[in-house]
Amino acid sequence: MSFSAGLTDVYKEFDWLATYGPFHDVSYVSFARSLTPREALTRLGAGPGDIEQVTFDGLQERTMECIDADHLRGGYVGALETAGWTVLVQLWTPPARCNRLLPALSHGTEVVSIERNLHADDHFTYATDGEQITRFNHLSPHARMGSDPDRLLVEMREVGLDPDHDRQGPGIHASFQRSFALAKKLTGFAFSRSMLDSRFLAIVIRNE
Repeated sequence: MSFSAGLTDVYKEFDWLATYGPFHDVSYVSFARSLTPREALTRLGAGPGDIEQVTFDGLQERTMECIDADHLRGGYVGALETAGWTVLVQLWTPPARCNRLLPALSHGTEVVSIERNLHADDHFTYATDGEQITRFNHLSPHARMGSDPDRLLVEMREVGLDPDHDRQGPGIHASFQRSFALAKKLTGFAFSRSMLDSRFLAIVIRNE
């Protein structure tokens, strides 16, 4: 596929994510439409008195505390609101633990999630009303799964995640950043570095 200049540059505003340690390593960023941070965290199991307010530095510190505490292996999640969506950030948490929360989070609304695991697979997921609509590996957008795997074909092509990508050819350049460009297409706003200067509402997610 031959990219136009615009298509080639569409991911550039997300280059900071590819070099910013917490997101480059293992991370999970989700966008939930029409939920406040408190509503989203309640869906993830927050009870009375569980929600705390932290900076992004505090989110990283509390996450490491959870990783070090065997009984809190479910992880830690921070949430902030922008443009009618709640953005949820989980760091250094295995995607399997995050994915099990999607049905509850997307009930009655829509959720976009981006998984990053430098040592395994990266995935993009779009879910609505508790159902996984489409999900694909950033590097293999031709292999989609879900109840309607072709739902986002137009948007995928627009950001360079070519669903007809030739598996025998060169890999998709900047696929991680392009996934955030796809999220921008769906949410209407960009996940920016400046958002991390906001205070997050956050909870510990415990294993069931």
